[in-house]
Amino acid sequence: MTNNESETPRTVLIAGGGTAGWMTAAYLSKAFGHTVNITLIESAAIPKIGVGEATIPNLQKVLFDFLGIPEREWMAQVNGAFKTGIRFVNWRKREEGEGPNHFYHPFGVLPAIDGIPLPQYWFNDTLGRGEGVEYACFRSPAMMDAMRSPRYADGRPAVPSAWHFDAHLVADFLMRWSTARGVTRIVDDIVGVRLNEQGAIGSIESKSGRTLTADLFIDCTGFRGMLINKALGEPFIDMRSQLLCDSAVAAAIPNDDETLGIEPYTSAIAMKAGWTWKIPMLGRFGSGYVYSSDFATEDEAVRDYCALWGVKEGQVNFNKIRFRTGRNRRAWVKNCVSIGLSSCFLEPLESTGIYFITAAIYQLAKHFQTRDFDPVMVDQFNREIEFMYDDCRDFVQAHYFTTTREDTEFWRVNKNELTLSDSIRDKMALYKSGMPVNPPTSSEEDYYGSLDQEFHNFWTNGNYYCVLAGLGYLPDRPYAPLAYLPESVRKSRDVFRQIKRQQRESVEEMPSNFEYLRELHSKENSGARSPALRNSNTALAATTR
Repeated sequence: MTNNESETPRTVLIAGGGTAGWMTAAYLSKAFGHTVNITLIESAAIPKIGVGEATIPNLQKVLFDFLGIPEREWMAQVNGAFKTGIRFVNWRKREEGEGPNHFYHPFGVLPAIDGIPLPQYWFNDTLGRGEGVEYACFRSPAMMDAMRSPRYADGRPAVPSAWHFDAHLVADFLMRWSTARGVTRIVDDIVGVRLNEQGAIGSIESKSGRTLTADLFIDCTGFRGMLINKALGEPFIDMRSQLLCDSAVAAAIPNDDETLGIEPYTSAIAMKAGWTWKIPMLGRFGSGYVYSSDFATEDEAVRDYCALWGVKEGQVNFNKIRFRTGRNRRAWVKNCVSIGLSSCFLEPLESTGIYFITAAIYQLAKHFQTRDFDPVMVDQFNREIEFMYDDCRDFVQAHYFTTTREDTEFWRVNKNELTLSDSIRDKMALYKSGMPVNPPTSSEEDYYGSLDQEFHNFWTNGNYYCVLAGLGYLPDRPYAPLAYLPESVRKSRDVFRQIKRQQRESVEEMPSNFEYLRELHSKENSGARSPALRNSNTALAATTR
């Protein structure tokens, strides 16, 4: 921000509520306090999408730590649960007589031994045969199989984790938090947007007759893009040729927690024309079938969804969604910034929706400036958002074109006909050669030490290795320098043995995810841990329903 406060934007108007709107309102109100007057207008009539109920680990550090809200406090308000990674089910070809296959993509940054990431040592030793890379290199898969909590009974973290929650409850929680700190909330419909003489947004007209002005407008109107696309005419770059899914049917499914437990991970279950997410929380799990309308009708998607969970269509209250895949050419145009679905959308295979929001509001606060909106700062913001989106798009694409599945037309087209960017081609060439996909990071502490680093090259070597090796897509050869580094290879084997010991200890020591969450959300919780939580060492059978 400039030192000349008279030149700074004094008023901000956020168009649209939901998760994107209220995360933005909360963050900016904390960042700028009473120096900026923030108003949010949202409609009571427009339903919130709420597709992204799963997150990645930076949410606490980037948002809630910044707001000063402890994890236990906000989790208790939003039916929060833990996520230690993603379990991919049936993404590989099933051999004759084979049951459901799966692999994990756990959270965490893997160590580098003498500058070489651990997965390179795994492949050097195994050539991809036998134990999967995630079981060899991460502590958490054994805990996921046993449905253990990623938190010790006293609340200390054991392994990196993110969260599952009800996105509507998160929006409501942040609405209450923000309005208590001075954000003005208007419940009204936007019926018009007027441009000024410079072609920027001059005002917003509401159904009740209000004329709302601001120095900076933030578009959180979802796929409609009422300000950025419709009023300002900024083109949306459609990327459906790169990712085929364009629709979803979603619902909440009841869960018998006592009998089945609560899985501490998101599941992504491959289907005939896409995949279904499963996001476990207390008492239920959120689930949605993400599919391509070119390969399945809505009725077919509903039928296959109901068959997966063993429910009847009339018993389920479906949210039926059509979405656009891609991003705006520019996320910030003149005096308008788009955040959330109005800016970009990527199917939620790697839980990028809320990640995109947190990245955008962090970069917005970082580039917040004078009322003249210095084009150098605006251009830099746009480059940051473009890189973030395209990097994530590459990673999600890699789940599709590397598959061995060819049993339906959807999977055959994904394998053979997707439009691939130069950047993903380069990454795949590195991977196939045995090289690390991205430069190694020495430790998780280093990786999470910089918020800017967190938003660059997020999909690091361990992420690509977990997904590609899990799909059966392996390098052509081990990383060549390892042939000349026998001492480094010896050290790596010590690390692999240490990980195995940590896996056994974690399963023995950690409470079940269900019991930890039950205690966390208990109305009677006064800070004391229940005996059941302290002494729970019985592994609940993991199920793929």
